[in-house]
Amino acid sequence: MFIDRILEIIYPTRCVSCGKDRSLLCESCAGEIEPSGGYFCVVCGKATLGGFTHKTCTTRYTPERTLSGFAYKGPARELVKVLKYRRVRKAADVLAVLLVKDLQGRGVSFGPKSLVVPIPLSFWRKNTRGFNQASLLAKAVAGALKLEFREGALKRVKDTPSQVSLNRKERARNIQGAFSAGEDLDGKDILLIDDVLTTGSTVREAVKALKKAGVDQVWVLAFAKD
Repeated sequence: MFIDRILEIIYPTRCVSCGKDRSLLCESCAGEIEPSGGYFCVVCGKATLGGFTHKTCTTRYTPERTLSGFAYKGPARELVKVLKYRRVRKAADVLAVLLVKDLQGRGVSFGPKSLVVPIPLSFWRKNTRGFNQASLLAKAVAGALKLEFREGALKRVKDTPSQVSLNRKERARNIQGAFSAGEDLDGKDILLIDDVLTTGSTVREAVKALKKAGVDQVWVLAFAKD
C-alpha cells in the first residue's frame, strides 16, 4: 500500500536486535538465535523423547506432543516483544518462517487434515493490543505448512489476570476454565499454536477444553520456550 511505502521512508525498518539493516531480523542476528534446548514433557517439565508427553503424565486431557523452536532470549525474545508490544504485525511472518524452518530441519511434519488453532487472547488484552499475536503466528504457520487455519475452534470464555508474576501452581489455578471449544471438533487433529511457553499451564488448559470437545490428537507448538 502507498501509505506503507511512505511510512517505510519516514520510519525505515531496522533489525530488532542490532538496529541495523532494513529488515526486522538481519542475517547476523538470525544466526544468534538459540534452539530451545531439547524436548520436554509439558506436564512435568522434564526431558522427554521427541516432546511426547510421558506415559506416566498422560491423561485423556493432555496433549500428545509439545514442541518449541527457540530459547526465549536474545533476538528471538526481541522479535516476540516487537510483535506484542510495538504491534509490528509483520514480525509474525518472520517468527513463522523461523519456526517452520526449524520444524523442517528436525523432520517434523503434521497430517494434511490437521487444523491449526491459536491460543485465544483474553478479551481486554486483545482489545488493548488490537490483535492476538498467537493468531497472527498461527495463520502464517498454517499458510507455510498448507494446513487449514481455524481461529474459532477455541474460545476464551473467562478473562484472567496476567500470568507473568505467578508461579507454576498459581498459573494453573489462574487459568482454570478459561477456554471452551467454539465448534464441533469430534475426531479432529489439532496443531495448537502459542508464541511463548513458560510453565505450559495455559496450553494444558486449552488442550483440556479441546479434548473435552472430542478432539483426537493435539500437538502444541510454540515459537519459544522461556
